Amino acid sequence: MNQEFYVKTRKKYFNKIKEGTVSLFYSGEIFPKSGDQDFDFEVDKNFYYLTGINQANVILALIKGKDRLEEFLFIEANDPLYVKWYGAKLTIDEAKKISGIQNVHYLSSFENVIFSLFNNTRSSGTGYKEIYLNLERRNDQNYSNWALRYAKKFAKVYPEVIINNSYDIVIGLRATKESEEVELIKESIAVTKTGIEELMKHSKPGLYEYQIESYFDQHIKFNGQRVHSFKTIAATGVNATILHYVFNNTLLQDGELILFDLGCSTKSYISDITRTFPVNGKFTNRQAEVYQEVLNVNKKCIDFLKAGITWKEYQEFARDLIIKACKKLNLITEDKDVTKYYWHGIGHSIGLDTHDPSPFNEPLQAGTVLTVEPGIYIEEEKIGIRIEDNVLITDNGCLNLSKDIIKEIKDIENFMK
Repeated sequence: MNQEFYVKTRKKYFNKIKEGTVSLFYSGEIFPKSGDQDFDFEVDKNFYYLTGINQANVILALIKGKDRLEEFLFIEANDPLYVKWYGAKLTIDEAKKISGIQNVHYLSSFENVIFSLFNNTRSSGTGYKEIYLNLERRNDQNYSNWALRYAKKFAKVYPEVIINNSYDIVIGLRATKESEEVELIKESIAVTKTGIEELMKHSKPGLYEYQIESYFDQHIKFNGQRVHSFKTIAATGVNATILHYVFNNTLLQDGELILFDLGCSTKSYISDITRTFPVNGKFTNRQAEVYQEVLNVNKKCIDFLKAGITWKEYQEFARDLIIKACKKLNLITEDKDVTKYYWHGIGHSIGLDTHDPSPFNEPLQAGTVLTVEPGIYIEEEKIGIRIEDNVLITDNGCLNLSKDIIKEIKDIENFMK
């Protein structure tokens, strides 16, 4: 992604916000993991979407005045001793080149700039009266982030300034992907495809789930995608009926299926694919019967999707198909009992996040990338099947970006021979 992309995303953001406001975005923090280690840094995706900067402790300030638009980045200065131990952080010139922002300063000047914007003592009444903060909230009373903490601090110092939330504005912009973003998602999908093929080539009874999983890990690292989209699900037998099973420590048995839900990241844009195949390369009759029903739902949902469809319509369409499939498989007689065998949503947006935030109360727009992931989970038969593709919504339908990842029974068995 070049700097023109980030210049464009900031222009789109400026068009959505009020005049006479200041917006602040923070890249994120590094958290300690143990005595001498930290957790891997994960950049705030709204910040990254506007800057392209993937480094901790950086602040973006966007100022929309009556007759001007201004952009500032505040970065940490390089400490010589830190550089010797851990390597250099971005220089001012490097930050300019990535983001396209020319006003790049060190963090030490941040508070002075904020004071000057909200305390114009030489010309009373011209200071900014509103601020936007990236106030993401989660259903967790202990959750906090920089913006939530800064909002409390800011409100005490500037009680007269209105605090607005920029979070919904940015995720609304992120929901519709530019062509550059789609290309990066496609690159992640392409590597995921060949990684899945490695899993299928090496699948055999007697391996542990984590052992076969390791073939995918090596493959994506060798091909340059060092980061997983999320923790890989490698679930054999009854484990595949656990939606977010991540222990991956069970021995593969002859005659069982294995479900892989996985993906990788290309410049922070992810893939999210699920494929289910027989450990020994050959479906039993019952496995094939259930698999084909799930595959039929997958295909019909892809054919159904297009711009203008609501999330509710998408969910209900898939649920009705799965109810019919479960009846055909003699699993249920009453519609309400479908939740015994299918209890999750049919899909979600993807992009910079595996579950990309999305305006679920609005119809799907052309440019949205989302998952199609029907499943049927029969614990008593040790059969769990999910088939997940990534699709791009268009005005006339959708494009299956992962169509080259095999999923037909005959193709899977032929490949695994």
